[in-house]
Amino acid sequence: MEKFGTVGEGSFCIDPEASVNALLNDANELLQYARGITDLLVESLQEDEIPERQRTLLALGGVGALITMGVQCAARAHAKMEWDKV
Repeated sequence: MEKFGTVGEGSFCIDPEASVNALLNDANELLQYARGITDLLVESLQEDEIPERQRTLLALGGVGALITMGVQCAARAHAKMEWDKV
């Protein structure tokens, strides 16, 4: 993910020139980050004290963004594989 994308208007952009392997590697990395944050949240929610609500919501929003980008990378990789067949 050395060239993850550009920031603009509140979202990330996928490099249109990225290879299928780069896209799949990025998707894997993004989804691993999401899993790590989710695991951390689960651990903190299992403790007696409930974590700060605002921080928990922010972390869940981050998980959502990571998953969305991972899915977009995988979808773009799938589309590129289909285009390569043509």
